[in-house]
Amino acid sequence: MGRFRNIARLAGLAGLALLCTTSLMAQGGEGVHPDISSPVQIGVGYTFVSFFEVPKPSTVVNSSGFTASAVYYRDWVGAEAEVTDVFGSTNGKNSQLLFTGGGIRLRWPTSRSIEPWVHGLVGYSRLSPQPSYGSDSAFGYKAGAGVDFNPHHSRMAFRASVDLMGDHFFQTYQLSPEASVGIVFLVGRQ
Repeated sequence: MGRFRNIARLAGLAGLALLCTTSLMAQGGEGVHPDISSPVQIGVGYTFVSFFEVPKPSTVVNSSGFTASAVYYRDWVGAEAEVTDVFGSTNGKNSQLLFTGGGIRLRWPTSRSIEPWVHGLVGYSRLSPQPSYGSDSAFGYKAGAGVDFNPHHSRMAFRASVDLMGDHFFQTYQLSPEASVGIVFLVGRQ
């Protein structure tokens, strides 16, 4: 039942993204700039996280879910907020890992079609069900890189990124690789 609820959430998110895309394409140029260097970028996408407990990786949970982010740029430096929510199962039980945080993103607009970037975020992580050793919430952070690709110089770009998510559950620390793909809505004028 929980797995179907998670699939329904992802399907709802995909539908919302599709509606937003259609709505943005139907609008005129008011308030939306078709350049990849837009000062505001709203991104949504699919995320895969492989949750590792270290230094001894006795717990490995592969999880899928979504990531949503918002970035406000001033030239090449941006302030970013992000939410990542992934779902998996371990020992026959559903699990959820939530990360919310904020930080800095640096971009290199090399052309109007490709924009590589790096970012660092700090924030809050929550794990459910609650671990038997310690709290269900912890300090979390992410560091990673990605690229936004806008082949048609439109109001929407495609994003691919990789991150290393760190947190502190089970009275030890975790370093978990994360990969994401999604779409980015380019809003505002430079």
